[in-house]
Amino acid sequence: MKPHLCLCFLFATASLLTGQEAPKDPFVKDKKAAAAAPAPATADGPAVAAELQNVPCFVETFTLPQADYAALLDAPGGHDKLYTNLVAGVKAGKVRLDGCHLVVTHPNTRSTLDSTDELIYPTEWTEADRTGFQYPTAFEMHQLGDHFEFEPTLEEGSGALNVTQVFARDRLQGLRLFKADSTLAGIPVTDMLLRQGSSTCRVIPGIPTFLSTLKDEKAGDVTLVFATLQLITLPEPKAAAHSGRGNLVLTARVISLDRMKGWELLKAHAMEGGACLAALKPLLASKEATLEHIATINTQSNVRAVHESGVLYTYGTEYAPPTANALVQRSNDVKKAAAEARPEGLAGTTATESRGTGFRLEVEPTRSEDGVVAQVTLAPEFVKMTGNLKDKNWNEHYPDVPLFSCQKITTGYAQVIGTTALVGTMNPPGDTGANEHKDEGRMWLLFMDVISE
Repeated sequence: MKPHLCLCFLFATASLLTGQEAPKDPFVKDKKAAAAAPAPATADGPAVAAELQNVPCFVETFTLPQADYAALLDAPGGHDKLYTNLVAGVKAGKVRLDGCHLVVTHPNTRSTLDSTDELIYPTEWTEADRTGFQYPTAFEMHQLGDHFEFEPTLEEGSGALNVTQVFARDRLQGLRLFKADSTLAGIPVTDMLLRQGSSTCRVIPGIPTFLSTLKDEKAGDVTLVFATLQLITLPEPKAAAHSGRGNLVLTARVISLDRMKGWELLKAHAMEGGACLAALKPLLASKEATLEHIATINTQSNVRAVHESGVLYTYGTEYAPPTANALVQRSNDVKKAAAEARPEGLAGTTATESRGTGFRLEVEPTRSEDGVVAQVTLAPEFVKMTGNLKDKNWNEHYPDVPLFSCQKITTGYAQVIGTTALVGTMNPPGDTGANEHKDEGRMWLLFMDVISE
């Protein structure tokens, strides 16, 4: 089964820190060359260090009948007015806004966002017994839902950004029985709808860019993926920097609200974390928004810290299958070999694994020499066990297989110490098809306060 990623992997990759040489991953750049290159000049003045810049990436997905999409392309203005017409369609109830994600990162930094259900499914089985029954012995995991991965780089002298990105939205269509013998029951295998768009494209900051389409053949719908990126230079601090070697105190808040209200809120305040949080406080008071999590970590600069709160959920991963009556050999020594009847046995569990559920935050802040800015590398996640796998073709004699949902961001960004930053969204999974999971229509926003003691 695939292991769960954590921030340790992030610190070992070359996306947020140096490390790999001659990488094959298109997201991993030559950091030595990047470090030697001068900071690009902006349109309004001198060069700005990349460490003092952030790139918020706002991803919207719109779903509509493919015939309506074709009509929009054929209408006057076609592609140029597509985004405007989609937004108008959402407000008129003709287009469905089924995804709204935000991630803030540095230039030249690869970041990821997961809003997924983790489907654990069998890949190896025992040999069939006399009735044709087979028992699962090995499993793998596949993420269902939205996965977004991107890395923005500055285009020198133009103010544009080049973005390498992958947006995937996979859905479980169900389990069907695969039969080696048409007269037997067979084993359940997964049918998954895999939808992905990956590319490298040029983006003008502030302008919604059409990334890709995702097709759902059964429903006859098409999903359009748009991304709007900004290039933000950190503002001057309002107060003097705090000198000394004091600790950095980081407080993360996760607030949920209706997706449509969150969509409007991000359009107005996505670039200003403090203003966005202030706009949410009346919604919290009226119960239209919910404080899902709040956690504080007190740590030194350049030290990785962890907050963890949740239940450690243990489940089986290896099993002994049920056995029928058979003759078994008791010794490997041919002279002493003897056979005896083995009684019929029931299935049993022979190995387990544990998965941490609840809210977890791994973070490493690095304070600048002047004490003004913190470079924050972090990987917050919320994991929930949503029940055991259910399907009409999952035999009652098979083991219980848990279904976990995962809401996670992995990124690095810069923040003026003493301010509140909107880091991104940690949305619950949408319509993944696992256990008939439907879209909740909710958005989770992650804010981070950083102060210096």
